[in-house]
Amino acid sequence: MDLVSSFLSKKNINNEEDIKFENYIKGEAKLNSEKQYIIESSCCFDGNKDNFKRHYDENKILEIHLNNMLFEQYLSFDNVKKLSLIINDNVKFDKLFINNCNELYLKFNGRVEVIDKININNCKFKQISINNHIDGNIEFQKCEFNDFNLSGLCDVVIKGDFKFNFCEVKETANFMNFKFKNKAYFKMSKFKDNVYFNNSHFYDYANFHECEFEKTACFYGVKFEKVPNFSQVIFKGNLNVVNANLNFDFENLKEKINQECEEFNKDKKEENKKSLDKFANDFRDSFRTFKNALIKDNNSLDASNFHKYELYCKEIELKQNWDKKGKNVENMTDLEKNISRIRDFVDFLLLGFYRKLCDHHTDFLRVFNNLILLIALYVLFIFIGGFEFNLEKKSKDLDKLSNIFSFFTEAKQKILNFSFIQQYYGYILIIFCIICLIFIIVTLYKILKDIQLDFIKNIIFKDGLKSLWNLCAYVFALLVILLYINIFIPKSQNNLTILSNIGIFFAFCIFYLWIVYLNSLFFRYILIVFSYIVTIFAMGKNIFILNPLIGKLVYDKISFDNPLFIHLTFAYTILMALVLFSLQKTARKNSIVPS
Repeated sequence: MDLVSSFLSKKNINNEEDIKFENYIKGEAKLNSEKQYIIESSCCFDGNKDNFKRHYDENKILEIHLNNMLFEQYLSFDNVKKLSLIINDNVKFDKLFINNCNELYLKFNGRVEVIDKININNCKFKQISINNHIDGNIEFQKCEFNDFNLSGLCDVVIKGDFKFNFCEVKETANFMNFKFKNKAYFKMSKFKDNVYFNNSHFYDYANFHECEFEKTACFYGVKFEKVPNFSQVIFKGNLNVVNANLNFDFENLKEKINQECEEFNKDKKEENKKSLDKFANDFRDSFRTFKNALIKDNNSLDASNFHKYELYCKEIELKQNWDKKGKNVENMTDLEKNISRIRDFVDFLLLGFYRKLCDHHTDFLRVFNNLILLIALYVLFIFIGGFEFNLEKKSKDLDKLSNIFSFFTEAKQKILNFSFIQQYYGYILIIFCIICLIFIIVTLYKILKDIQLDFIKNIIFKDGLKSLWNLCAYVFALLVILLYINIFIPKSQNNLTILSNIGIFFAFCIFYLWIVYLNSLFFRYILIVFSYIVTIFAMGKNIFILNPLIGKLVYDKISFDNPLFIHLTFAYTILMALVLFSLQKTARKNSIVPS
């Protein structure tokens, strides 16, 4: 039995003189036992204290093995020049401190439970490895590493915060297959050699602010659940972010930038605060860095996703610039700065439109749905307005196909002539509708069974009512503008005709933009389903409903004389051109064809 184990004969140890191990440290101490020992008081190894130095040789490595130990307060190593700490199974800390060690060997061979944190400051590591789970916070501050190996035979999980700030790794750093359950910080650290985060999972915020990677930085297959911060990062070597999954949207990014700004400016004087647009620019810079690295590797498809996030940040930045310039009264007297402000506002609106329309040319299904919504809205306006356009000239090819269509018509009639069908036609239709309704209910139940009722109320009522309120406000604003325009119309002109033409043009644009910007997913899905039905029936009746102006060019006999219909169709044509442009660009980006 070794010296330390011989004095740990009780389960509970509370004698402070014994806890300091002053009389038992002679180069090597192993705390091994089949039972768990509870250390109630603080346990401190201090290289600066004389009573410890009498029993401690700085030229030898202080080697300590921990197994089946419970430290209810803290275990601390201060100014121990050479230390080898091996933590095996069933060890629990309230706190562990290691400070100012010139030669540190640290191994986590078993599962470690930390109530508060493990804090390691200003140490030079010769070796470190983590081969299991750490249930708590672990911090490395201003440390130097020969290498950094955090991957053993199994996945490594850290359930608390992981901080790796102001550190330097001289050789390979290995964070592969790592699961960061909480926040992970790597701020202002330097990696002199290759660093690998392959297939790691960041469940919470990841901060790589001002990190420096001198060689390969590999983030292959990494999954970010929240917006990471790579602002002002320096990649001197290769960057691999293939198959990296960034699981967030515009609202998540906006929330994270606001949070970063608030945390940075908290308790700071006014002159030292940093504006929100600067933070948005920092995040944009981080996404731009990833995008450029992927473009350099001829990976334009993945680069387009990072370009999307870059445009998210630019939109937030432009919005803040608009607000900031608006508050500055001096800028209002400077024509050039006012023009710049208006330009920023227009760019902000344009970025917002393409984000909602096609997610900056990365979401083909969204832009296709918006195309169907546009066609259905146009058909609805034609139906409500009672507009008509006639096709007087028939095609001979269509006449030749009439026999084929008559065959289908006769076949349908024969089926309907069956006595069973005639007798129970209504019941069959009802049964079919019930089956479809059951299918819809089951599908919705599968989707919503894990969602709380409050959330359903929000998406149906809160978001829906807010969207309807916005639509009413836009329509009211249009009416006010039309009344204002009416003042300047000469009496010799028919003011009702002019206002009607302007009104229907902008009303159509307002309704479509409202649908595109609709935040309520519930109402948007209903509108999409309805739009597909309307569009299919409208195309079946007359294919030129897709664009009567093109139909006019193909068949010169098509006539429509109503000026309201002409203005409506012109607005529809402009929006159709924008949507089709986005559709083809998105399709090219999502295919093998280079854009």
